[in-house]
Amino acid sequence: MGVQLAFIGSGGVANWQHFDNLERMDDAEIVAICDIDEEAARTAADRFDADVYTDHRDLYEEASNEIDAVFVCLPPFAHEDQELMAAERGIDLFVEKPLALSNEKAGEIWDAIEENDVVAQVGYNWRYSPGVDRARELLEGRTIGYIDGRWWGGVAGGEDHWWRHADRSGGQTVEQATHTFDTIRYLAGDVDRVFAAGENRISELVDFSDVTSATMKHESGAVSHVSTSCVAEDHQGGLDIVADGATLEVHQNAIEGIVDGEEIDEEFDREVEDNPYVREVQAFLEAVETGDDAGVRAPYADSTKSLALTLAVNESIESGNPVDLS
Repeated sequence: MGVQLAFIGSGGVANWQHFDNLERMDDAEIVAICDIDEEAARTAADRFDADVYTDHRDLYEEASNEIDAVFVCLPPFAHEDQELMAAERGIDLFVEKPLALSNEKAGEIWDAIEENDVVAQVGYNWRYSPGVDRARELLEGRTIGYIDGRWWGGVAGGEDHWWRHADRSGGQTVEQATHTFDTIRYLAGDVDRVFAAGENRISELVDFSDVTSATMKHESGAVSHVSTSCVAEDHQGGLDIVADGATLEVHQNAIEGIVDGEEIDEEFDREVEDNPYVREVQAFLEAVETGDDAGVRAPYADSTKSLALTLAVNESIESGNPVDLS
């Protein structure tokens, strides 16, 4: 039987990633699906012979005793009390990024998680990717000088989709490029100060900056930069890293560069055991089963810092001034 799971939100990453991966795992069972779109919830529930809900309050009221953990896979604007109600009932949490649209909401959720001592992981899957694993191995003991990250792609969703509106998605920096900012934090440590610029130069489909540039100074002394765009003709994402004795180009499933004078060029098969989406869920299930979250690489508390960083980027763009995060 394994870990008994519920899903709040059955579209997006739940549908195109988590359902497929969990279906292949013997140590977990999806027993309930909740979505405000009843047809979407029923389609997913039929796949797993799970119960259907259209209101998360009914889910918690009727099925709390059957659930070990809940996956919260919601757009940023839709985070209300879903996590709070789970934590208050001692139900462990897997929360997809971004956590919310404000530091205040994320902090409220974290207080409930801490008070009720539940396992809480965030879906920063780059932290589980083999490319980042290898980068951390190669950078061990070295001084990181500079990291340059990018998240370039297109406009998500159809006409009037929530992603296209800053008051619902937070914009591309908060909703998508958060992976890049989080991975840089994972490698170079927390950020002291960020200065950003952005403009809506090309796209009429979004009401936020379609090109951004953010420069960061880390507590460690490292300097980093992230550029984002939702008007690129092709997706590009990854990190370029300069450290003493190492210059690397890092992607989720590949890494290349020069380390101590030797060239490296490695690729990983993310379709099998190196799939970061699989690895993050496996780590979460193990933490739920054992009650030990030491193997969780993206705990909720740390992930609030990545949210704060991306919100600070937006703040800096609006004000034209640096933002202190120290």
